[in-house]
Amino acid sequence: MTSSPSPSVFRFLRTNPDRTARISFGLTAGVLLFLMGSLAQDAASAGERMVMIRYLNFVFCGFFAFIIPHLRFPDKKRYLLQAMNLPAAGLFRYAAAALFPLFGLFTAMLLLLAFFDPQAPAQNLSEKATVFLAGWALMAGIGTVAAVRYSTIGSVSQEWQEGKRGTGLLGSLRQIGQSPSMPPGSFPSIVTTVSVSAGGMLLVVAGAWLGAFTQNPLAEILPGALLLGYGLLRIAQIRPVFDRFFYHTNAFYAELFLNPKAVQEGREPLRHEALYWVPRRWKPAVWFSLLQLDRRQPLGRIMVVMHLILWTAFYAGLSDAAIATLLSFIILGKSLMSYMLITRPFAPLLFQYRLLAPTDWILVRFFVNLRWLPLLLVSLWAVSLLSARVDTGFILQWAAIDAGISLTAALLFTLLHEFRLKSLYA
Repeated sequence: MTSSPSPSVFRFLRTNPDRTARISFGLTAGVLLFLMGSLAQDAASAGERMVMIRYLNFVFCGFFAFIIPHLRFPDKKRYLLQAMNLPAAGLFRYAAAALFPLFGLFTAMLLLLAFFDPQAPAQNLSEKATVFLAGWALMAGIGTVAAVRYSTIGSVSQEWQEGKRGTGLLGSLRQIGQSPSMPPGSFPSIVTTVSVSAGGMLLVVAGAWLGAFTQNPLAEILPGALLLGYGLLRIAQIRPVFDRFFYHTNAFYAELFLNPKAVQEGREPLRHEALYWVPRRWKPAVWFSLLQLDRRQPLGRIMVVMHLILWTAFYAGLSDAAIATLLSFIILGKSLMSYMLITRPFAPLLFQYRLLAPTDWILVRFFVNLRWLPLLLVSLWAVSLLSARVDTGFILQWAAIDAGISLTAALLFTLLHEFRLKSLYA
């Protein structure tokens, strides 16, 4: 019988953390908390705070639905965990602890929106507490359900991948000429993504309706509380056998995300011809740099979610300072991701130096960082169709800021990496 793991085991598992991930999380948390504080200052009543929290919960629903598989699977320490042979309770504690910072950040954001009131910090505390509980219950509920669902999806996904499930549906799609381009095992994940996001958003609407119908703000807590209760019930069911779910799901996602065959079938890599906008001299290096980034941390879904948040911010009528903070965060975040391209596994220093001169690497990383500029332009252009706050000058201004930050990040990372070769070997 396997004994329960000691606290020293978890201290060991937390050593050598991903430095890039911690820096990115810290920057993200700082920007988001500043944004929440700015929003809370503009709220004049508990009703306005409740509306802001509803919008925020829409964002949380989309976030939990889209991002959890990319954040958690496949787990980087799965082979070490297998070798340590942790029991089910130990594996559950490890997996849950990895999500605690995320839930902590979201809780802090809701606390700021509900309680941060420099003008009258001690007034209407009961109403503010109700607003917070309604938002927190739904955030915790949708996050718990999404985490449980994705953690236990491995066996179902494998059956789809092996043809034991879904053959009728896939056959019907092929007959009408709509054969999916993704691996069959991805279908349960897609269904989960849609159900979590759509279901959570419907519960936000249901809570708002209940509060208005009963004329009692406490009623808005009910949908989130029920969802959280269901999530805790599912945790109690899977916790005793969590090791089976953990390894099964990690094995499936490792095959789906990392196996070249799965990539060829469903996640077609970036083609060299698609980089027609990159000058010929730097195109090969830009191409394999983007391939490495896509394999290590695909940004497509993350960028879509961030622009949905941006649209929500414009729709909610946030202040110019809040919009500028959010846009700066999006641009900084995607530019800082290129830090991975100067880490040792991605860029052996001598190889990099022999391949291109350091000045060339500046331009390579500049073009890498510019990849998402067209999405920013299209997103702001779409907003300009509905909002007078965005015009051509606004779009061009932020395009210039994007290009400037992209160049600055490329210069900084190249100075930290290729330009230190002579100091290392002189």
